[in-house]
Amino acid sequence: MIPVFVISLARSHDRRAFIEKHMSSRAVDFVFFDAVDGKKLSEDELKNVDFLMARQFCGHDLSLGEVGCAMSHIRIYEMMVAKNIEHCVVLEDDIYLHSHFKAIVSKAMSACQSDIIFLYHGKVKSWPWMKKMPEGYRLAKYISPSRNSKRGIISTAGYILTLSGAKKLLSKAYPIRMPSDYLTGRLQLNGLTASGVEPCCMDVGLFDTTIDDRNYGPHVTDDEVR
Repeated sequence: MIPVFVISLARSHDRRAFIEKHMSSRAVDFVFFDAVDGKKLSEDELKNVDFLMARQFCGHDLSLGEVGCAMSHIRIYEMMVAKNIEHCVVLEDDIYLHSHFKAIVSKAMSACQSDIIFLYHGKVKSWPWMKKMPEGYRLAKYISPSRNSKRGIISTAGYILTLSGAKKLLSKAYPIRMPSDYLTGRLQLNGLTASGVEPCCMDVGLFDTTIDDRNYGPHVTDDEVR
């Protein structure tokens, strides 16, 4: 099994206790990756955020919770590059893995060369052919939208990322101007090749979000991001 990192606030003791028990039940080895607390951002950290560009790009004010979440994922990408980690699984801490998660990840790794494989996602356009996975799951290859499209793959709850994918994401990460799932999910921006497990091999929402000031207003515009 490739490295598995679970993003979690150090103060989220209940979540961490649940995750430890749940991952043990799935026989998945993992490491907690301390999330950035959006309520405790330093001045230096805030210098990496462009709130004006975020409004132009996303159509809403980027909340501090969203900033912290985005920084958390970006720091994993930076760690992958610094430590030359070829592949890893990135999970958030409100997930519940399906019973065949480990076998699905293993099969996806051997069957797919995409930069990113989404393990949880919303509706996505894909090519008509799909690869068979364990227990009736399938692996779909996703179609990158046109440059001016508003479409994206929403959710960073769980995905497999390659080192090449991490480098592509970092080339678009700064200044921070979008939520984490905009950076990973807008293929027309990040240039990632993407696939996904269908149906999703995990569930989310077992806990209330820790991004408690997230803005769920209009999120996407056609503005070009440079």
